[in-house]
Amino acid sequence: MDSSAARKLIERCFPELQIKRSRQIRTGWENFVLEVNGEYVFRFPKFRETENRLRNEIEFLPTLANRLSTPVPDYEFVWKGDRMYPHWFGGYRKINGVTVESQRFRKEWTRPLATRISSFLKELHSIRVRGNSLKSILRYSPEEWLKSIRQHHNKIRRIIYPLLDSGLRARSEEFWRALLADFANASFSPTLIHGDLGTENILIDPASAKLTGILDWGYAQVSDPALEFAHIIMHKSELGKEVLRFYGDQGSGFKGRVQWYVDSEPFYDIMWGISHRWQKAKRHGLTQLAKTLRAKTEK
Repeated sequence: MDSSAARKLIERCFPELQIKRSRQIRTGWENFVLEVNGEYVFRFPKFRETENRLRNEIEFLPTLANRLSTPVPDYEFVWKGDRMYPHWFGGYRKINGVTVESQRFRKEWTRPLATRISSFLKELHSIRVRGNSLKSILRYSPEEWLKSIRQHHNKIRRIIYPLLDSGLRARSEEFWRALLADFANASFSPTLIHGDLGTENILIDPASAKLTGILDWGYAQVSDPALEFAHIIMHKSELGKEVLRFYGDQGSGFKGRVQWYVDSEPFYDIMWGISHRWQKAKRHGLTQLAKTLRAKTEK
């Protein structure tokens, strides 16, 4: 997918939308993104699992939007596929603001922005998912969540360990044994989380550091709330730690689980790069893994 192909596809699928101008605004690992007329943002999934996440997001966001005070995407254009283009894509009216990732971060933003993000998270995490409400969102009990982590570990041993030298492989296995031992005794209340709250998905007004929107809800799930803070810390450590501080104490073991999620991220980057045949992601993950495990060994 490129800008020209995306524009032509929008024009064919939604002839009522007259495109005067368009520009590619961001191509992440999973989506091609095109801004249209400075008013709409269209997302084109690159992979089948990303397409499934977009479908789920389009389904549950209207319900979620009614329960949140922070704006989220409202998809006005939804394409469900035909013989010429048998894939979903969608467009929503652009939300004001810029992503934190796109800006040179200012130290004076940290406290006010952390306060606002923590308030948003308290609001999101207070939403109860029962019965058929938000039915397209994945739900895990603590036992199911631990089982899924063990399954990931087995997959990592099978696919990633053969790529590592003996020293890094031994440190990796030591890391996972300690993580699984910690998580075996973990106690948490399954919570509705965004699931991918990195700085690329947080919109702000750079003049005031006000939170203006939250993007990309495809990884929303009911699981361990500690995972939420890990994503912010991975992208902007000091901001994430301040968000966690303002959010408040969540009991023993919570901060430890946050750090485990942060430290385990390189394994998932490597796995993602392998499964999607993207060498850049794989190499990045391997480099970060060596740094992370070396730092833990030196502590």
